[in-house]
Amino acid sequence: MIKKTVILIPALFLTVILSGGCAHYSTDLNAFFGTGIEDLEKARAEGKEKVFPYSYDTAFERVTEIMKKNKLTVYQSNKKEKYIVALGFQKQIDTTRVGIFFEPVSDKETRITLSSLSSLALSKAEAIIFGGLGK
Repeated sequence: MIKKTVILIPALFLTVILSGGCAHYSTDLNAFFGTGIEDLEKARAEGKEKVFPYSYDTAFERVTEIMKKNKLTVYQSNKKEKYIVALGFQKQIDTTRVGIFFEPVSDKETRITLSSLSSLALSKAEAIIFGGLGK
């Protein structure tokens, strides 16, 4: 009886949370599982930003190429929501995230903002991403 209870209680808990259909729960689950980007969005105010002479699609593709070339990991990516979350900057803890946010300024220009809770990771991201886009 105890073994069934140990299995049923977590299953019931997950069923209640996942079947709620409310955005409130999904946000809480993102925070619980560490998949939310709210902290990186808040850190944008202290982030690094620069406007580049690329359309949004081109800028997104170029950043993705730069990340591959530098062996960075795409932790999360949402082209519709205009962001990428990257991991793997040298001498950083593997879970140090850097947010890369895209904002089309015009058809031919895109503002890119980098944010991180680590100033060292932010500095490295700026050199790699902005340096790569400037070439």
